[in-house]
Amino acid sequence: MSTVTALLTNKAYGYPARGARRRRKPTILACLHQTANAKATAIQERNYANRAGSSEPSATAYIDRDGTIVRAIDPAKYAAWSQGDVAHPNTKLPTIAAAVASGVNMNEWVHESIECSGAGTEPYTDAQFESVAHLVATAHKATGLPINRSTVVVHADINSMSRRSDPWPPATREARVKRVITRAKALLRPPIVTVKVKAGDTLNEIAAAHGLTLKALLAFPENAKYRPEPGLIHPGDIVRVK
Repeated sequence: MSTVTALLTNKAYGYPARGARRRRKPTILACLHQTANAKATAIQERNYANRAGSSEPSATAYIDRDGTIVRAIDPAKYAAWSQGDVAHPNTKLPTIAAAVASGVNMNEWVHESIECSGAGTEPYTDAQFESVAHLVATAHKATGLPINRSTVVVHADINSMSRRSDPWPPATREARVKRVITRAKALLRPPIVTVKVKAGDTLNEIAAAHGLTLKALLAFPENAKYRPEPGLIHPGDIVRVK
């Protein structure tokens, strides 16, 4: 996965007017899209939004089918102009219901507006799913918002009249959004660290060497087998320490 920074320069984005900075903190981590132009690459989509005189919708990031991210807008400063009008909003999602009730344009409620480029039998590709998940995880770090179905939405949740299959048909939508959410959460989990027991090691010594109490060491699910007899370990045993 690689990222190309190609920020828009023509101010063809933002709410309430083109180029305007955000006026409120977002409450939606990301709105996911699939470009309507089947042949366009991510950089071509960015360039189209950046053409002279453009007032076209713009995403904060475009993603190619190989997973390359083209960063077009700094979401901390600007709101992308790509969610469109709220035609038939999915008000079962609390964040969307609150946005509609507020009367504030939906664009300003969204941190990342992510548009995947290219066409295939199954939007997105595996590489695009991975890049989207990374952007959602990064958005969580930047905003502190949780990662769930109310903070990861799709265009069809907002404008279901004209884009009801964007980016996935209703029959597959929830499974695909769940895939993004699950992967983004996995990316945020700290890696599991283990050690191999050597002759003469004790669990108390292993715990202390890694800044843990024995109780904390045994709390890891992977170490459950040692709980009945913490003093009984053998060379070659694997113990989780982080």
